[in-house]
Amino acid sequence: MEEQYKDIKRLVKEAGTENPSVDFLQKVMSEVKIASADRPIAYQPLISKKAWLVMGILIIGILISSPFLSEGTSILDKVDFSLLNGVKNPFASFKLHDATIYGIIFLATLFMVQITVIKRRIDKIYSI
Repeated sequence: MEEQYKDIKRLVKEAGTENPSVDFLQKVMSEVKIASADRPIAYQPLISKKAWLVMGILIIGILISSPFLSEGTSILDKVDFSLLNGVKNPFASFKLHDATIYGIIFLATLFMVQITVIKRRIDKIYSI
């Protein structure tokens, strides 16, 4: 196994190490200063305001409507599919159980709390 590496060791010894020029650090730092001064960083959110609005409306709708749903009723029972000529309501037996409703409410609440905490943290990190 050592025989494989003898050639590599010899080649590395022959090549030696390269030393940067004396003013290498100064040249690099001057280029960094020029590059950073050219373009100011513009903040662009990952999720647009319209998307936040749609998500907020959906979450609020779920939070408001979920307590009114119980195991005995279904929202989709009230939908009229008579326009489809003979097609039965595919969601006639769809019901949300109480545990599902409470889970949705709990997860939506945690989601909203996390979003506010993460937004504050990001604002604090990227504030100028």
